[in-house]
Amino acid sequence: MWLIILITLSIALFYYLITKNLNYWRNRSVPGPDPWPIVGNIGPSLIGRLPAGEIFTNIYRKYEGYPFVGIFRATTPALLVRDPDFVKNITVKDFKHFQNNDLHVDKEVDPLFGRHPFVLKGAEWKIKRAQLSTCFTSGKMKGMYPLIRNSSERMVRYIEDEISKSSTMESRELCVRLTLDNVASCAFGLEGRSFDEPYSSFRQMADEFFSPDNFWMSIRTTILFLIPALGKFFKIKFVSDTITQKLLNTVSSTLKYRKENNVVRNDFLEYVSQLGDNTNVFTDVDITASAASFFGDGYESSSRAMSFLLFELARNPRVQDTLRQEIIESYKNNNDSFSYESIQEMSYLDACFNENMRKNSLVHQLTKLCTEKYTYTPTNPEFKKLTVTVEPGTPVILPITGLQNDPKYFESPDEFKPERFLDKDNIQKFTYLPFGEGPRLCLGQRFGITQVKVGLVHLLKNYRVTVNQKTQLPLKYDPWYIMLHAIGGLWIDLHKVE
Repeated sequence: MWLIILITLSIALFYYLITKNLNYWRNRSVPGPDPWPIVGNIGPSLIGRLPAGEIFTNIYRKYEGYPFVGIFRATTPALLVRDPDFVKNITVKDFKHFQNNDLHVDKEVDPLFGRHPFVLKGAEWKIKRAQLSTCFTSGKMKGMYPLIRNSSERMVRYIEDEISKSSTMESRELCVRLTLDNVASCAFGLEGRSFDEPYSSFRQMADEFFSPDNFWMSIRTTILFLIPALGKFFKIKFVSDTITQKLLNTVSSTLKYRKENNVVRNDFLEYVSQLGDNTNVFTDVDITASAASFFGDGYESSSRAMSFLLFELARNPRVQDTLRQEIIESYKNNNDSFSYESIQEMSYLDACFNENMRKNSLVHQLTKLCTEKYTYTPTNPEFKKLTVTVEPGTPVILPITGLQNDPKYFESPDEFKPERFLDKDNIQKFTYLPFGEGPRLCLGQRFGITQVKVGLVHLLKNYRVTVNQKTQLPLKYDPWYIMLHAIGGLWIDLHKVE
């Protein structure tokens, strides 16, 4: 009898613990979908049925007219923001209330990823951000430009060799080789040899660092980004000890060689090794962590951005022809060369890049963490006049895909229309967030944009691209991967431009 009572009480207590918070938003008169116990509103993502970002986008679309929506990320209440004015307040105007990204990585457990500016918080983030910003100035980018151009020229020679065997290539595989060579050269001072060896040692290291084909990496990434508290509790590592040691050895030996042989090179490794002073020491671990951040910002993100842009151009021959004409005119106006300054002059190239980042956002959402109590009431009459008070520790989700594909802000959002970005004044502020906004704006965006544009110019000057039938249409995306990853690949055919 007592055993039955004990079991009943245990079940009742367990039920109470997993459901006690489910009325959190209802008690605050905040609209939102009903959550399930334990999994909240992200259940389909946790079993690999839907990407979490797609779930957030569906919720965004369902609550048209509401400035915000209360949801549950597993058992944690989170606020999904729909009002661009609220986005502005979070990222810029009232930044001090939301200064941290919602990601917990212990740098003692994971010394490389734990030192990434995206992960760092508070004063430590502010110091590191200020230090690294000096490495991405226009002048520093101009210094690295010859290295980026060399990789693009090597890509064209690679295509010339391969096209005699087959004109069909997987778009991202081609872009991976390009961006990996750029990262090897600019961030580590090495020859990536990505176009010479199908699986070079540097490629192996990069794939181990950040690969959607690694199931356990996908699980770790899902936990870190969707249930950060679990990542903190279990002390989950993003970068393995093996890769950490390889990268530390690579950077240390390169710096030692440069010092002993008086080698000075215009690359990120040189710039970052000069950081620090008597009060802020920049150790080899800090230098390596900064260089390693290029795997995410310069390799993984950029290769995906460029591969989707090539795919969009292959599907839209009119746009491709217009862009190629601008490229040809740029070469003519610059004595048959393409300089760093040429990039800044090409408005249609910039429009194509921006439209791709709008339509194919690499991440579906950004998540901020409330650090100081904050109350918001919309002033825009297009939204219902509701008030919410966000408590410290509450995740706040900025639904990038929802905003950037909302017909309210972008007419015919499913169409690839670069012309909409030829006059950026027509784009409503804080509805286009591919790199974030405000003080937390992506630090490496200038490098990423530059290498994608330079690579694209060299490729399209020499080749026309079309979609190959191996591409599985309509595109479907890997639900386990944090970035946009097309299942089956993005296959294109390349045709020599005469």
